[in-house]
Amino acid sequence: MGEVIKKWMLKSGFEPEWYEKEKNRPNVVTRWKGSKPGKQFIFNGHMDVFPPVAGNPGLYGPWSGKIVDGCIYGRGSVDMKSGLCAALMAMKYLKQLGFDPNGSILFTAVSDEENSGEAGTKYLIREGIIQGDLGICMEPTKERVLVEHCGGFSAKVTYTSPSGHTSLPHPSIDALTKSIHAINKLYKLNEVIMRNYREDMGVWSLLSVTMINSGNTANMYPSESTFVIDRRLLPGEELETEHQRVLAALDTLKNENPNMDYSYSYEILGEYPCLVVDEQEEIVKLALDAYKDVTGRSTTLYRRGGGSDASDVTTKAGVPMPNFGPGNDYEESTSENEHIPLDDYIRFIKVYMQMVVKAL
Repeated sequence: MGEVIKKWMLKSGFEPEWYEKEKNRPNVVTRWKGSKPGKQFIFNGHMDVFPPVAGNPGLYGPWSGKIVDGCIYGRGSVDMKSGLCAALMAMKYLKQLGFDPNGSILFTAVSDEENSGEAGTKYLIREGIIQGDLGICMEPTKERVLVEHCGGFSAKVTYTSPSGHTSLPHPSIDALTKSIHAINKLYKLNEVIMRNYREDMGVWSLLSVTMINSGNTANMYPSESTFVIDRRLLPGEELETEHQRVLAALDTLKNENPNMDYSYSYEILGEYPCLVVDEQEEIVKLALDAYKDVTGRSTTLYRRGGGSDASDVTTKAGVPMPNFGPGNDYEESTSENEHIPLDDYIRFIKVYMQMVVKAL
């Protein structure tokens, strides 16, 4: 995908740059500087996608790109190749028309967003590559301007113990049993966490245990057990505070059982803060106005669960960045028949062109 983006950028008269934190997981960065000084506008979008639905390839297969009844089918058509390519084409057409921006445009096509962006947007921010004044993340938002979404993190917990043959009682407590006790503590914590609900977003604060792995044979006590936590935060909840709540729940096992070894390791696999963009920011008005200019109708502000790279750009790079793009976010993007109407995609090429012109 990175090679495809690079090829199209070269073909469109730009000079894309290639950044890799991890081999074969590229970030394609394109800078377009105008002849006059001004603000820097950022397009940020990701190239990675949800994996195909196991055992269900959908109507045409996950990678078909088939066009049927005015819609294009395939993984990423909604989340978020349509938004990513609409931004690319917006830049291509503006350049073709002779547009000279007052300022500059930074286009970042990144890897690793679905896994919290350590090799993608977070890496580009740490390297000082993502800098600017305003911008959008072209995630699917049902054509509404998303100013707020949830945050979250995933973490792996590991317990160890002596092994032994299951023909005899375990001398203390095996690693898998420790994990089960710990998971039960976390489920109790989730009962408290779920009391936090945002009615306007239709989402709860949540903690889930989504993966567990232990043992390698039926007749031996496992010497190691790991499980993975997925924690979803509502705006107002802070990453560090919520990590501490999880650790406190795990530590209660140690405190309640001083004669047992309930020590563990805790590894953060990925995290992203909540996104909160002030409704009065210039970029929000630009998005609303550009949409009306192009379509003749108004769109609205939007809030939802889930997450995006925009939260890192907003909080860590200091660039206000709502989500704004074509496609019906979760209704389509996790479906085996993911697809988007071509008219929606083409409309957003025009919307993004208009946003850039109004901004620069």
